[in-house]
Amino acid sequence: MTILYIHGYGSTGNATKGQLLRKMLPEHRVVSPTFDYDHRAPQQIQEQICQTVEKESVRMIVGSSFGGYQTLCATAFFHGPVWAINPVHDVETTIRRVIMQNEVGEKDYLEIYRTFDREVFQRQVSLNQSGRWPDDTPLHFALSTDDELLGDHSALLEMFPHHQKVIWKNHSGHRFFRFEELARDIAASLPA
Repeated sequence: MTILYIHGYGSTGNATKGQLLRKMLPEHRVVSPTFDYDHRAPQQIQEQICQTVEKESVRMIVGSSFGGYQTLCATAFFHGPVWAINPVHDVETTIRRVIMQNEVGEKDYLEIYRTFDREVFQRQVSLNQSGRWPDDTPLHFALSTDDELLGDHSALLEMFPHHQKVIWKNHSGHRFFRFEELARDIAASLPA
């Protein structure tokens, strides 16, 4: 079975969590391409994810931070279990505070993400809140109680009240240093 790992901003396809996922699930194939968050619009990233899902016959997606946001957006076309690890949920605020920091082109970059967020992410939020979330797309969250970047995640869980499972970990920070402890839970959520 093939699992897609979507790394966060400032990381690569050879990220630690992708490597750990391979170690945690050695009987499965993990693909983790590098996504160019700086120079590609979110629609292009979603197209790359969709192409990877189709080409590699992906059966599960795991995404972390900005990759968690992309994972949640991918549920618009992907049907299978997903894991979002400390996912970004307020993309504009996160981009302003963490990514852009007054860079040239900020206004255009933010506008592209505002539009994408409204058209894709918020549509998935509405679908989940309405209780019409598809049964074939079980949603799992792994969240840190001490996420120094995103806070307490209460707004995220209000956005996605219909989920399969939430695992909380202390002392793991935004980077979710206790990722290996999810091995049993991720394995249990794999489709038959």
